[in-house]
Parts: sequence; structure tokens; C-alpha cells
Amino acid sequence: MAMTSIRLLAASVFFLLAFGTAAQDAPTWPRQAKGADGTAITVYQPQIERWADNTLSARAAVAVSRPGEKDPRYGVIELTARTDIDKAADVARLSALRVTKTTFPGATEKETEGYLATLRAAMTRQSWSVSAQALQANLAVAQARSQQKAVAVKNDPPRILFRTVPSLLVLIDGKPALREVKDAPGLQRVVNTTAVILLDSSSSTWSLWALGRWWQAAALEGAWKAGAERSAQLDRARDALGKNFDPLDGKDDGGRPLFEAGVLPQVIVASEPTELLQAKGEAKFSPIPGTQLLYMSNSTSDIFMEIATQTHYVLISGRWFSARSLEGPWSFVAGKSLPPDFARIPASHPMADVLMSVPGTPQAREAAIANQIPQTATVQRDVQPTPVAYDGGEPKWQAIEGTPLSYAPNTASPVIRVDAKTYYTVQNGVWFSATAPAGPWIVATMVPAVIYSIPPSSPLHYMTYVRVYGSTASTVFVGYTPGYYGTVMSSDGVVVYGTGYYYPAYIGPYYPYYWYPYPVTYGFGVGFSVGIFFGFAVRPPYHYGGCCWGGPVVIHHGNAGINNSYNRWGGKSTSITGPGGRNLKATQVGDTTLAKGSGSNNVYAGRDGNVYRRDEGGDWQKYGGKGEGWSDLDRPGGERPQQQPARETRNTLDRQAQSRQMGEQRSQQMRSGGGFQGGGGMRAGGGGRGGGRR
Repeated sequence: MAMTSIRLLAASVFFLLAFGTAAQDAPTWPRQAKGADGTAITVYQPQIERWADNTLSARAAVAVSRPGEKDPRYGVIELTARTDIDKAADVARLSALRVTKTTFPGATEKETEGYLATLRAAMTRQSWSVSAQALQANLAVAQARSQQKAVAVKNDPPRILFRTVPSLLVLIDGKPALREVKDAPGLQRVVNTTAVILLDSSSSTWSLWALGRWWQAAALEGAWKAGAERSAQLDRARDALGKNFDPLDGKDDGGRPLFEAGVLPQVIVASEPTELLQAKGEAKFSPIPGTQLLYMSNSTSDIFMEIATQTHYVLISGRWFSARSLEGPWSFVAGKSLPPDFARIPASHPMADVLMSVPGTPQAREAAIANQIPQTATVQRDVQPTPVAYDGGEPKWQAIEGTPLSYAPNTASPVIRVDAKTYYTVQNGVWFSATAPAGPWIVATMVPAVIYSIPPSSPLHYMTYVRVYGSTASTVFVGYTPGYYGTVMSSDGVVVYGTGYYYPAYIGPYYPYYWYPYPVTYGFGVGFSVGIFFGFAVRPPYHYGGCCWGGPVVIHHGNAGINNSYNRWGGKSTSITGPGGRNLKATQVGDTTLAKGSGSNNVYAGRDGNVYRRDEGGDWQKYGGKGEGWSDLDRPGGERPQQQPARETRNTLDRQAQSRQMGEQRSQQMRSGGGFQGGGGMRAGGGGRGGGRR
């Protein structure tokens, strides 16, 4: 190819890769640019080879059509890029693009070298906006060849309760910590819970505020009864807390009652990791087609029975437990020991959400992939964190097991001491560093590798999912994966919520008795959801109280909603969709006109450097180079075995086609109906006297 044409190709690709679609419009493929001399360059949807942290490696098929030539010339480019992601907008921006290799079947070595040198020069500083859903779906193909690193979680069963009457679970974070109530002689409050629980020392009576009334019990974990009369003393003690407690008003976020009119639920107070399995009346089991499994159809919990053994199974926080009776005792079941029928649950069945927690299923593999994709942002270097204060004035350092690090439990911020002059903290997905425990704090441009060795047995393990990817003189590029919310990959090969460890909270000895709790694994009925995004659901709706600690997830009346942590920095943090709008579209840049999409997105870059296309019948053709055109690829067992690709090549191409179709569907669904905003897991927020943000 003449150097003039190569320059035109470079210029066209330069503008093509600068072109982004509006986030509210589904990005279509292929993308096409037209040069001043009429040379057209078409880039087909990239196919991911690897995606780690914020760096993506991929390959893409390209077609070049020069004026006067009857047929385009096809080739493969291999590239790397930095990824900026806005999950809620379904936009991933590929920047710092670099072409590492080009292959054009039938081209001379000189022509190929010309493509490589010119494309490298053109793409270095460009950005390319694509659907994050499409990338995620395609990553499934690449991940079929690799294994995500597992975390050594604990799987000890929590206390599991089954109830057939409306019930209300109120959690206390460990052994009840009683503190005197100011200006209320004789009353003590349990400070390590979001609920208002008081003890009258004179009568040894416990009182709980829930559903707009006071409840009384002789023992904290005994039988609770609704009080017949209001107590002025109890009301004053409650009102003195302002809004710093969970009112347990029995309503969801829409203001709808969770209990039927006139129903007084059974109140259960627990001070250890506990899960409530709720049925509406006596248990009713229904069959799951194609399996020997039954599921409890009158429960929002994931409860099953295997017919052959009459064994019950329940899924809690991504972990399976079994028992002969619904009353227990319950034991952990490793994924490999699950009855095979769990993997046969139809994807269209109401209980299909559990497939995410069945090792080896497509849903489990997809959840594993989603658990690796970060939320990213660019943060200004002058952003300031919430001031770090220590209960009692000075940090009380505790060692982090297995590391030379220590942390301060007596603060709302998770402060790590590396050495006497090096300290780190995380707030809203951003790392900060300081030379003294109280600051001043600055946005960190790097994080010591030793911090990422913090084990899951430490309450600060969640911080290891926050990363610093790079920086400029004025900004820092940061991101966090869903592990920051609490989801981790277990050795079972499935994503679970929580590490399974119980982390004792800090409870201050000084008024106003600060409570700094840590993330919990159980107590909120966390279950994963199948949908446009990998997310979680909090079910059933009769879970209240519990441990809370601030962050991107806010618990309100038993429901959870995830917010992008970076939104909390206001104008100091920007996502790729930009402030105040998401329109990234341009139609004319210089002398190049850009087309949003044209042709059929059926051309693929083979890992062998060849270009393939798929016809409507699902058969594959291979491009032989200029003058050769396309030739059919026979299926295994055909008459021309010399033209058969390796079975793995054909299988890989089929998977690429399926992932491309899936990504396209999800991108369209995202824009037409919206999706679950976030990456799974839960970090509960608020509550307790002074319960702070970590």
C-alpha cells in the first residue's frame, strides 16, 4: 500500500478512535470512518484477551476499502488501553490506546510494518467509548482460559432461624454494650446496634422501639411483647438521640408497610451472626422442572429440598448450607458437593438467581467476571477527606495479623500505619496518605504493596480492593472493584458476600460512647441477582438493625441501594460521562466524517491472526487475503479436512459470537429499562452513637 494511503488510514483511525457515542444511545458496531480521498476504515467490535485492574488487552478485526478497489482488505490489530468506567451509564472509555501488532493476511512484510508504525503513532493519545456491558460479556470468553484468584473466606454457618409467622430480626453487634443514658436516671442503652434498646435497671426490663411503639421483654433474647402504654421516660431517652437510630417503622423505601394491617410480628433480638428464613405460613414446596429439587414457593428466602434425600438446602450470602430439618442444625456445603440438579435449574425459573452461586454455571462465571471490573474516576489532587479523629484523642494501634502493619480501631476512618512516618486511609474509594496519624492528609499517588497483603481475617481487608492507577500534576486516577462493597471470590469458584469472619467492633468508654463497627457477612439476607448488572438483593424485608459502618451502601428499612462512591466528592471527582451530561458524540472532525455504525457486526479477529466472519446460519468463513476472498470452513467431519480449523478455534469463535450478542442485548436493556447500579455486596451505613464512616 502506498504511504499516502497509509497516512490516510492513520488519520481516519485517529478520528475514529476519538469518536464516542452518547451514553444514552446503545453504542453500535462496527464503527466506520471515511478519509478525504474516500478511503473507508471499518473497525469491528474488540475481543478482549485480558482485563486486569484498569488495563485491557484486546484484538479487533479491521477492514480497509480504498477508492477503485472492489473489495475491502481485512486484517487484525492487537491493542492495549487504559479503561475508565461508569457502570451506571454503561460506558467504558478506552484511552492511551497502543497498537502492539497488526496482521493483514496476504500483505507483504513491508505493508504490515507500515500499518503497525502508522497506527501506533495515530492511536497513542486517543480515547474510544464503548459499552461496558459489551466488554464485560466478551471478557467471559477470555476468562474461560484463566482462573480468578480466590480468597480464603470462612464458611462457618451463622445462627439460622426459620419462622412461619411474620418476624422482625433486630441485630446487636456482639455482646450488648450498655451505657448510661444522659439525663435519664436508671436507664441504660445498648450502644452497639442501630435500634433503640434500653434497659431499666430498677425493674430489669428491656425496651425496644419498633413499629411506632415500645416493646418489652424480661430477657434481651427472650419473648418480646408490645407495650400497652407509652412511657414518657422512654420517649425522652429516644428523642434525645435525634435521628441517629433506626426507627424500625415497618415500611420499605417507598413508604409501603412490610406487615399487614393489625399484624404484630414476632420480634427476635440476636447478638451473634444470625439469618432469618421467613415463610408466609406453613412451608409450601413446588417442583423445579427438569430436576429432583423442590423450592419453597411461599418464601423470599432461597430454600430448597432434594427429593431423594429429603435434605434441605439454603443459600445465604452466596454460601450453601444443608440440614435434615428446617430447624437445623445447618452445615456448610462446598459447591462441589451440591447435588448436580442445582446446575440444571432453568435460567427462566423464578429461582434462577441461585445459579450465580453454583460452581461451573455460566451465571457463576459471569458473576466472577463482574466482580473484577472496577468503578473508576479521576480525582483532583487537592481533594480533602473528612477529618480523622480518634476516640480518646490518640490512636490505639492494633497489629494486622500476618503483616508488619497496624490499624487504629478507635476512629471512624480506617487508618493504617506502615511505619512511624507513613499512614494511609481510604474514604469513598480514594486513598489518602499522611506523615502523622491525624494528618494533614493528601490524595495518595501510590500505595505500598504490603497493604494489599492484608488478609480476609482483618476487618480492613475491604480496603485492598481500592487502587491507584496513575496520576498527573493535578489529578489522580483511581478505582475500586466490588470487593470494596464486600464481595469476594471463594475457593469454591463462586462470588460470595462477606469474608465470613466476625470482626469485633470498637465501643468507646467515653461519652457519647462511639461505636465503630466493621462489615458483617450475615444478618441482612443478602442474595445475588441475575440481571443487567451483577448485584445483590436484601431479602426478606424483615431484617433490621445490625452492624453498620458507612460507605457506598445505605441500609434503610431493610433495603439497600448502591451509590457510586465517587459521587460523594462532588466537583472534585469526575467520571467519564462528564459533569452535567453524557453526550460524547461528534459527527465531523477535521476532514473525516464519522459514521456511528454501518454494516453487520459479524467479523471477528482470530487469535491465529486470521479474520473470520459468521453467516446467518452460524457457519464460519475465513479471509484468505487480497484476491483470495472468503472460503467456507467445514464443520468437523466434513469432506475437506485440510480446511478445518482446530476444534478449539471454532469453539472460541462461537463463544465470541455468543458473547457479542449477549453484550448487545444487555447494552440495549440498560438503556431501555435501566439496570442495577453497582457491583454487589453490602456496606451498611449509619446508626449507633457516633457510628462513623469508614
